[in-house]
Amino acid sequence: MSFSLTEVPKYRKLASGRVVLASKSPRRKQILTEQLGLEVSVFPSGFPEDLDKSTHTAFEYVINTATQKAVDVYKAEIDSDHPPSLVLGADTIVLCDDVIMEKPRDIGHNIKMLKQLRDCKTPHKVFTAVACIIPFDKPVSPGYAMETHLEETEVHFDRNITDEMINAYANSKEGSDAAGGYKIQNRGAMFVSKINGDYYNVMGMPVHGTITAIDKTLKTARDVDDDSEDDDNSDDEIE
Repeated sequence: MSFSLTEVPKYRKLASGRVVLASKSPRRKQILTEQLGLEVSVFPSGFPEDLDKSTHTAFEYVINTATQKAVDVYKAEIDSDHPPSLVLGADTIVLCDDVIMEKPRDIGHNIKMLKQLRDCKTPHKVFTAVACIIPFDKPVSPGYAMETHLEETEVHFDRNITDEMINAYANSKEGSDAAGGYKIQNRGAMFVSKINGDYYNVMGMPVHGTITAIDKTLKTARDVDDDSEDDDNSDDEIE
């Protein structure tokens, strides 16, 4: 038998609408479906993901990007015929010697990135921010609860990787759409000697971190809705 997170009582509210992923990443959808059993609607965000890295720390950059993705899709979908009960935005970066890496621009850039990761002074870190939005039941501004979670995983690259291996991998284009230019779940695993932290975070969607973000957002939404209901009852008593 299959399992879905929505079968757990506190998550059943999520089944009343659509779970929307504000990303076109097939890996994120796969993780949400296979690990959490969620039926996911993919609605890529139109946010350009061009925040100025010189004015943001790595933490700020990834959290703000994930947040903007989620808000962009929430605004686009909340008045649709089948509005979302949950919107998830996510963004992943790799940090190597304080340099923020995202997806490679081309094969040459991919080769450069992989060499940087191999030669990094310390193991590089993968950060994924998850932004979670759940609409309020009551008409309370801004209309939704939102919480974020930041996951960090330390990744050790084998320092004996040859340039030839890096060149061949980059030319395969497997890592062309992945932060850091490699996919740990595929042949990019040959570069990795060990990790400390959530494996799924390196893929782009931390499982436990996502549940943590959903839990925090559900609590915030419940607290606001409960407070709003108390206010309504107070108004009735005054009348």
